[in-house]
Amino acid sequence: MQKIKRKLSILIGSLFVITSLVGCSANTNGSNNSSGEKASGKSGEQLADNQVLNWVAPTEIPTADSVKEYDTASAEQINIFAEGLYKINGKNEAVPAIADGEPKATNKEKTQYIINIKKDLKWSNGDPLTAKDFVYAWQRLFDPKTAAQNASTYFNIKNAQAINEGKIDKSKLGIKALSDTQLQIDLEYSDVYFKETLSSTNLFPQNEKFVTEKGDKYGKSSEDTLSNGPLVLSDWDGTGLSWKYKKNKYYWDKDNISLKQINVQVVKETATGINLYQAGTIDGVTLSGDFIKQFKDDPGYINILALRATNLELGTSSNKNLQNENLRKALSLSIDRNELVKNVLADGSRAATGAIPKGMAKDPKNEEDFADAAGELVKHDTDQAKKLWEKAKEELGVDKVSFTLITSDDGDSKTIGEYLQSQIETALPGVTINLSNVPAKVRFEKMMTYKFDLALGGWTGDFDPVSYLNQFFSTFEHNHAKFNDSEYDQQITKIKTTDLTNPEQRWKDLVKAQEYLLDKQVVIPLTQGAENYLVNPKVKGIVTHNLGAPIDITHAYIIKQ
Repeated sequence: MQKIKRKLSILIGSLFVITSLVGCSANTNGSNNSSGEKASGKSGEQLADNQVLNWVAPTEIPTADSVKEYDTASAEQINIFAEGLYKINGKNEAVPAIADGEPKATNKEKTQYIINIKKDLKWSNGDPLTAKDFVYAWQRLFDPKTAAQNASTYFNIKNAQAINEGKIDKSKLGIKALSDTQLQIDLEYSDVYFKETLSSTNLFPQNEKFVTEKGDKYGKSSEDTLSNGPLVLSDWDGTGLSWKYKKNKYYWDKDNISLKQINVQVVKETATGINLYQAGTIDGVTLSGDFIKQFKDDPGYINILALRATNLELGTSSNKNLQNENLRKALSLSIDRNELVKNVLADGSRAATGAIPKGMAKDPKNEEDFADAAGELVKHDTDQAKKLWEKAKEELGVDKVSFTLITSDDGDSKTIGEYLQSQIETALPGVTINLSNVPAKVRFEKMMTYKFDLALGGWTGDFDPVSYLNQFFSTFEHNHAKFNDSEYDQQITKIKTTDLTNPEQRWKDLVKAQEYLLDKQVVIPLTQGAENYLVNPKVKGIVTHNLGAPIDITHAYIIKQ
C-alpha cells in the first residue's frame, strides 16, 4: 500500500508501507502481541540462545534522517534505531522514552512546558546525548535551508513558521536547553495533543557534531547515520534491499533489549514472503488477499485497523482535464469502495467515507466518532458518474481522456491500481487508465514534482485529525494537487490556532472543512487500511498499536520451542 507521510508523520510497522500513512485500541489476534512485556520473557518462557530476528520491509528506505523524514517507510525504520522524548505504547498512550517524567506546564494557558530528560544518555558512538541535541534538531527542522518537507506540521512551536519562512533567525525557536537534562518548550497555542506530538520522528534529537561532519551525506547510509535507540542501523548502503540492526550498547534501557540483531530484507510480493516464512528464512511476513483467508486462524496471525487513509491523488495542477470538477467527481463515484475492501483486498480494511479515518477523534460532547458524525461523504453511484462524465466532456470539448496512474510496485498497490483501472474504464467509456508500477521512492519523488496525472497515495497523519486536512493547505509541501483555496486555508488556520481553546467549535469546523474539501473533490478517498501479519509464534514481546507505527519489534525476544 502507499503512503507519503505525515507526520508526519505521517504515518507504520516495518512490514508494511503506505505513501506518501490516531488513537483507538488495536485489534489484534495471536500470541505475539504485548503491551510492553519485558525482554526477559514471561514466567516459564526460556529465551533462545540465538536472539536474532529475521524481518522484512516492503520497500527500500528513502531516508534515515529523522528531520527530513516525510514518509512511512522511513519513519518505521527510524523508529527502530532512534527515539524521542516520548513513544507510543501498546495502549496507544504517549509514555516517556528519553523524557524523565511528564511535561509540566508553567503557565495557565499551557503554552510553555518544562521537560526533564534522563541523565547520562549517550549516542551510539559514545557521545553524550543532552537537551542541546533536541534544540539543534528542531532548529534544523525549521531552517529553510534544510527544506524539511514536514516542517509545517509543527508550526505550533513558537516562531517555527516565521523561521521556516526565513523571517527570523532559528535561534528564536520556542525551545531552550535550560541544562543538559532540562528543556523549555514554548507553543503558539495550547495543544491537547502536545505529548503525542513529541513522539513524532521529526522531533527526535540529532548530534550536531556528527550531522555537520557528514553534511549532505547524513542519513544516506548506515555509516552516515547515528543511533540513539535500542538498536543501531548497520550494513545499509542507502539503496540496497537488505540491512541490519545491532543492539546498541549505549542505549539507556539496554538491559530490557533481548535482540542482538535484526536482519531485514525487502520483500515486495506477498507470495515471496510466504515462501520465505514457511521455509523458516524470515520470522514475519505481511499478508494480503487470499493469504489472509488462508492464515487468519493461524496462532501467529495479527490484524490491526490502521489510521491510514489510502487515496487516489489527483495531479490537478499539471493536468488540465483534472481541473474539471465534474470529471473529478465522476472518477470518485465510479469506484465501489466496499467491493474493494471486501472482495479485492479482503484484509480488514474499511471503505473510506471521508478524508479523516475512523478512530481518529471523538466528539467532545457525546463521544461520537468523527467518521460516523461526518457521514458518508464519498459514495459509489455509477449512473451519477456517467452523467457527470457527460457534462465534463461537454465542458472540456473532448470525447475521451487518458491518464497515467502511478502506484508503488508492491503486490497490494498493483492490485488496487488494476481494480481502479477496471472500475473507472468500465463506468466511464472514453476514460483510459494506464498503469505505472514503480518503486515507492520513485513514486514519492514523482508526486513531489507535482507533475503527474493520478497516483495511489495516502496519508497517515499525526495525532490531530486536522493533519489529514492540512495536506491540502495551499503551502503544504505534500499538497500534491497544489490545491489553492483561500477559504479552505482560512478554515484550516482557524482549526490549528484559535479553535484549540474551544474543542466544540473546533469539532464543528473540522466537519465543515472536510465537507468543503470533498465537495470540490480535491482528493478521492479509497480505504482506511489494515495491517495483517503472520509472525512466528516463537517471537514474543511485539507491541501493536494504531497510534504511530502499528507494530514495534524493538522489544521482541525469541523463546525456545
